[in-house]
Amino acid sequence: MMEAPKSHKKLIFGEFQLADEPQLLWCDGKEIHLPKRPFRVLAYLIENRIRVVSRDELLEKFWDGHEVYDDALRKTVGVIRKALNDLEKPPRFIETRYGSGFRFIGAVEELENSVNKNEDFTQSAARKGKITEINNFENSRREFRYILVSVLVISVISLIALGFYTFREPQASMNQTNLLDLAAKKHSIAVLPLKNLTGDAANDYLSDGITESLINELSRIEDLKVISRSSVFEFKNKDTTAQEIGEKLDVETILEGSLKLMDEKLRVEVRLVNTNDGSVVWASDLKEENQRNVFALQDAIVCQLVTNLKVKICGEIPPAERYTKNVKAYRLYLQGLFYRNVASFENLKKANAFFEEALQVEPDYALAHEGLATSYMVMEFNNYVQPGTAAPKALFHAEKALQQDDQLPGAYIALGAVKTLNNYDLAERERYYNQALFKNPNHRTALLWRSNIYLARGEFERAEAEIFKAREIDPLSFGVGLSLTELYLFWRKPDKAIEQANLILATRPDDEFSYFSPAKAYLQKDDMETALSYMDKAPSYKIFGDIIMAKRDGNAQIVVQKYADSEEGKKLPYLVATSFAYIGERGKAFEWLEKAYAMRQADLISLKIEPNFDFLRDDPRYMDLLRRINLSAE
Repeated sequence: MMEAPKSHKKLIFGEFQLADEPQLLWCDGKEIHLPKRPFRVLAYLIENRIRVVSRDELLEKFWDGHEVYDDALRKTVGVIRKALNDLEKPPRFIETRYGSGFRFIGAVEELENSVNKNEDFTQSAARKGKITEINNFENSRREFRYILVSVLVISVISLIALGFYTFREPQASMNQTNLLDLAAKKHSIAVLPLKNLTGDAANDYLSDGITESLINELSRIEDLKVISRSSVFEFKNKDTTAQEIGEKLDVETILEGSLKLMDEKLRVEVRLVNTNDGSVVWASDLKEENQRNVFALQDAIVCQLVTNLKVKICGEIPPAERYTKNVKAYRLYLQGLFYRNVASFENLKKANAFFEEALQVEPDYALAHEGLATSYMVMEFNNYVQPGTAAPKALFHAEKALQQDDQLPGAYIALGAVKTLNNYDLAERERYYNQALFKNPNHRTALLWRSNIYLARGEFERAEAEIFKAREIDPLSFGVGLSLTELYLFWRKPDKAIEQANLILATRPDDEFSYFSPAKAYLQKDDMETALSYMDKAPSYKIFGDIIMAKRDGNAQIVVQKYADSEEGKKLPYLVATSFAYIGERGKAFEWLEKAYAMRQADLISLKIEPNFDFLRDDPRYMDLLRRINLSAE
């Protein structure tokens, strides 16, 4: 057996020993050949093992910062992994932080002035046994750890998710059973909108966008209840106590923080607060960074807690490299999110412009493609455009997004929705929504859209249960409340629909659409006058109020035909069909249903459950149309 060389410092990890002078790597006393640069990179990673070492830092140090050598860095790490026999997952020694860098995660023992050629490696068996025991423990713990990393936003997530459990962790003597119990315990958190303390309201897109990304990534943790965006944004710029928020949202903790921008310096401060007593569980301690170095903040944030916790707090979801390194593209994406979340047609167009600009900067930016896919999907399904015009664009960008990153739930939702528009294959659509929920079990939109499938089939109890799940993670959401109201209308339960509609009105009294649902519910109860009183408060929907009055006054056919001849009517044939059905015009209703089918209008999947069509159900034309859209008549 060859002798170990003299060394100023020896590092022992697992079955390996690394000597820094001369530069040699040994495995159980046998020398392992490792070229000079991979050796230096390995030594540097070990030396800086308390943090993530970014790609840029390694390129700067070992390749003079030339980005052309990024592939060389990847190959160098591959050589190191091969030498360490670290090619399996999860890794034992070198962990890749996608979109970030690398970190040495093995337990290391340092020996100064190590022994010379007469040292017998078996003499250190006790010490080595101890190291092996530590490594085994670390590896078993890593089986239960989920590391969330990417740009600044995802780094904060890592800190929060891991810190969330750190304050509950006992001393270092915690055994494996304790760790498993900790990982399995259900917890809950609400990420409040970061306060924009930059002094410029134009930067709201940045603080809001970071908040949303935090929510999206935290929600990937299986055993963590995360409140969705629409509910937490109800508290934006409001002076509400932690206890009040905890009671309204039913969460144990809240994350609150702020964004500051001074000159070129960016600072994000966050803290985790217990909603029972308002106490601060944990607070970040981060240095300011130049805006151009926004992604470098991730290492400082993540490593504050990662080094102290080795528990995997969710299921085995492989990390995905989805985030750009380009700060300009990232900020354009956040601006797109800002407008997309105020889902009017004009705001969606603004959002798309920002997403497109982000793709001009970075053509393979998966999140920008996902943003466009979901935006065009909303345009299509909310009847903002001529049926069939936005769906192809949504399909294109959804597929592009998933080519870059197959972990994006929004892309699966858009793909399932628009890919099945032509054939109304709800079974296939459901498979895509299930895939989205597999990627993110807490995705509120996926739950709501899947509930729509059950609703269209007439599976009302199942749809209700799905909406209740969505309400649990988004209790104050207008969209969730509206879905529940619509469910009860289709279920022929107008009293329950009115109950839900009143809850919406209490929070959205200035939203015209809040008055539309109770109007329909009172029509189901044959209370036309009360329905009209609600319609009076929704001038944007005047045409439907006119139709109600026309039916009361006996000249409904003229009013509905006028609507059918309008530009809006030609664009939305399904609504024209329901209007003709409401006034009892059977032939006209089928005429416009056929137009809706020819245009493959998304609303047609409501054919089986629409109350206005109840008197058509014995008509062979109705049976035939149900068959063509893959819905049975039973």
